[in-house]
Amino acid sequence: MEWLAPMQNVIASQPWWLQAVEVLFISDLLIYWGHRMQHKIPLLWKFHSIHHSAKHMDWLAAHREHPLDTIYTMGIVNLPALLLGFPLETIAALISFRGIWAIYIHSNVRLPLGPIKWIIGSPELHHWHHDKDKFAGNYANVSPLMDIIFGTYSCPPHEPDSFGIHEPIKQNYLSQLAHPFRRTK
Repeated sequence: MEWLAPMQNVIASQPWWLQAVEVLFISDLLIYWGHRMQHKIPLLWKFHSIHHSAKHMDWLAAHREHPLDTIYTMGIVNLPALLLGFPLETIAALISFRGIWAIYIHSNVRLPLGPIKWIIGSPELHHWHHDKDKFAGNYANVSPLMDIIFGTYSCPPHEPDSFGIHEPIKQNYLSQLAHPFRRTK
């Protein structure tokens, strides 16, 4: 992809901190739209619903995912950064940071952030994403800015009434692996 070479050269010449900010912004924009599509497109929802089937929010909910949903998400986050020429060290730092961040935003801690909640995501914000209403909003990951810009931000001052999904789903791992391939009526 020769047409990417000039951009790759510019990125490679930048300091690491600037690369980190750029890759975080780009990946948050892409994951916002990719995540929103997971909730809108029925085929993607079949796989993503495994993640939303958690009835309790805790750090383990961050990793309740169907493997194909994980591949989809990791592809959206990492492939563009790789193609744009971000160094592997920057991408590895992004992967590590996002893994820790996922544990944080799914955790069952109450850590009100006050006015910085408009810039930095938090468990109180992400818990609303896991409300039983699959269109509850809050599709962004690290920062709620994309949700604010695109009108999907929602953070009432209390916890959702319930978490999970409306459709029945078995709670054992093998059943959840097979769940997206079941025929629906």
